[in-house]
Amino acid sequence: MPRSLTEQEKEMQRQLLLKHGKELSFRYGISRVSVDDIVKDAGVAKGSFYNYFSSKDDFLYQLIFQIHEEGFAEVNQLIDVIGKLSASEKRAQIKRFFLALMNDPKQRFLLKERQEVENFLARHSKDSFAEIEKMEIDNYQKIIAKLSLGEKNPFIIQNYIHIIFFGVSHKELLFVDYIDATVEVMLDGLLNYLEL
Repeated sequence: MPRSLTEQEKEMQRQLLLKHGKELSFRYGISRVSVDDIVKDAGVAKGSFYNYFSSKDDFLYQLIFQIHEEGFAEVNQLIDVIGKLSASEKRAQIKRFFLALMNDPKQRFLLKERQEVENFLARHSKDSFAEIEKMEIDNYQKIIAKLSLGEKNPFIIQNYIHIIFFGVSHKELLFVDYIDATVEVMLDGLLNYLEL
């Protein structure tokens, strides 16, 4: 009889499944990736998948939640870096971060699969969608506190960032050669609102 996995080994296996599922979803889209694809790519028995996720929908929800958490972790790292910079260096660093974010595979996935993700979350459960929204608002509030931004509205900040990303996701409506410059102007507006 094989030995039982430790809690640490179980979490490593769960993360392995999420990692491979994320890579496959980035490559093919969430609707085209099956549980069989994920376990095969991860080199894990199919039964093991169901030790960590009750269904493909549960897996996708945890994947989407993790992508959001990772994004906010990156923002928090940025805040730690810019805390010691002058105002102009701070603005320049934030702009570089956002321009790089536009090419980040996680963000490209969320933009490309936006409709699929929204359809999935609406289908999955209202509570799950509310949990992601709450996590986002909580993180924006933490960012506001960490940057000592006072009474700035986290909903305005979230809307502003979403407008930038959704705009960029519709490149067919934009003059492609001017996207980066346009994003930079929009970021100036956000940074002015934040008084950074």
